[in-house]
Amino acid sequence: MDRELRALEQAFLWSPGFSEMNDPMEAFYELGGVADPMIDQLLAPSGKSTSDMYRMAQSIIDNFCLVSFSSGHLDLPMWAYYASNFAGMCLEFSTEEIFVGDFQNERLLPVTYAKSPLPPIAFHELDKVETAIQARLSRKRLEWQHEKEWRILTGAGGARSYLDDALTRIFLGPRTMDAHAERICALFQNRPTEILRGKVVGYELAFDVIKPATPLAASERVGEGKFDLDEIIYDRSELDAFLRVPFDRLSDELRAIAARPNTQAISGCDLSGTHNKNAIYVWSEHKLRSDRIAWRKVYFDRHMKPLASAQ
Repeated sequence: MDRELRALEQAFLWSPGFSEMNDPMEAFYELGGVADPMIDQLLAPSGKSTSDMYRMAQSIIDNFCLVSFSSGHLDLPMWAYYASNFAGMCLEFSTEEIFVGDFQNERLLPVTYAKSPLPPIAFHELDKVETAIQARLSRKRLEWQHEKEWRILTGAGGARSYLDDALTRIFLGPRTMDAHAERICALFQNRPTEILRGKVVGYELAFDVIKPATPLAASERVGEGKFDLDEIIYDRSELDAFLRVPFDRLSDELRAIAARPNTQAISGCDLSGTHNKNAIYVWSEHKLRSDRIAWRKVYFDRHMKPLASAQ
């Protein structure tokens, strides 16, 4: 439990290598194709071979690690397998906010389940090796399909930090010791995370809230929340002309971003060229509990409705 409490306190998830997984068939892949002898003849004048290229690809593939998720918190076998036989916990994350920190530029992939592995990665696929890798490292035998797994593939292992408000809820199992529940509640007393404790009701697993989420504005700060409207607005007249809502809607949104626990500063706000000047962008800096700074760029339309990012 001390290891888990440290991860919660410092707001990180651990990304292990595939060799540490309980399934010995994890990350199975092969390299090679029937055309390799012919390609080797073409490469011979350069002193290279398909084997050289495959070794390079293998060095990339074998360094990948992962963080695993499931689709929900009510799968009873998952509580038995991965949560200390109902004495552990299940963490719920915002699938948008988790990508602001150390998971930035990663992808959340659904695991596919099948009776057989994908064919070997052939030489002609090496120019799109990332897609080929993702397909194989997010594939498992059919017997595991009850886990309904999603995973983030990471280029290296270790601690991956996230924003405080990316962790939305903690579900404690019905066999969690009272002392452990109290320690977790004390740790999250001033954090924007709801904590629930499980109980068995007949053949059902139910949860009661034992610690509500602290409002963002009242949560423990990690970043300084620097915000100077006059300093970050380059040309208010352009923004006024663009907006179809009062300017106060924009300033309120900026204050809300600054009030988030990890926000270090709001760095800029202007019309976006990325969206052909049909959007407003907001640049913000966010301090993780590892002390690393993560940048975020968000976009809004004329009515201050969020748009998909274009990074």
